Amino acid sequence: IMSDDMTYSKAIQRLEEIVAALERGGISLDETLKLYEEGAILLQFCQQELAAAEGKLNEMRLSDIEDKLS
Repeated sequence: IMSDDMTYSKAIQRLEEIVAALERGGISLDETLKLYEEGAILLQFCQQELAAAEGKLNEMRLSDIEDKLS
């Protein structure tokens, strides 16, 4: 479902496509389940990317504070 070159932007774009398809309706139950599963995986990926970015920001903030204290 996800390729090695997946980025946060690509994942968000694909999530938007999935939501639009689900909102339109008219797709089979099997396809709905596949889209839902893909969306769940993409959402988890995005959450991990955001958590990693937040961690990096916190590290930079701590580094800045330590630099100011020394």
